[in-house]
Amino acid sequence: MAIVTLVSKPQARVNGSFRVFKIPEDCGRCKLYDICMGRLKPGRVYRIIEVRPLKYPSPYRCLLNGDEMVPVVVEEENLILPVKLPYVIEGVVTSFDKSWCTCYPCPTGALPSKVKVVKVIERRQCGNEQFFIVEAKPLD
Repeated sequence: MAIVTLVSKPQARVNGSFRVFKIPEDCGRCKLYDICMGRLKPGRVYRIIEVRPLKYPSPYRCLLNGDEMVPVVVEEENLILPVKLPYVIEGVVTSFDKSWCTCYPCPTGALPSKVKVVKVIERRQCGNEQFFIVEAKPLD
């Protein structure tokens, strides 16, 4: 699903991507929070699919770095995650358990509770348990 948000002007390039590690406290008191960081989730990676044109210099400035902010359309990128199920097929929707990250490093930040498997990358053994490493679309 596409999301309209704000990024700094130098960062506003189609096909550019960025990760939201955490939302700084200062952002919460910004008047642009709802259309900027308020639409994004920590731990997720976003790819810019469209830069919205501005007819005049942007009146929006970031409180943290003072950069001019530009409206962009972004899509949330899929995550690479371990899934512990008896079998995994593309298209299956499953709950995600953070305890599965003991044998494979999970992305930092908020992890989804439900995912849709887009692609099975590989099968791994961890102790006596079998895991699948998958590309998954977060559903929350």
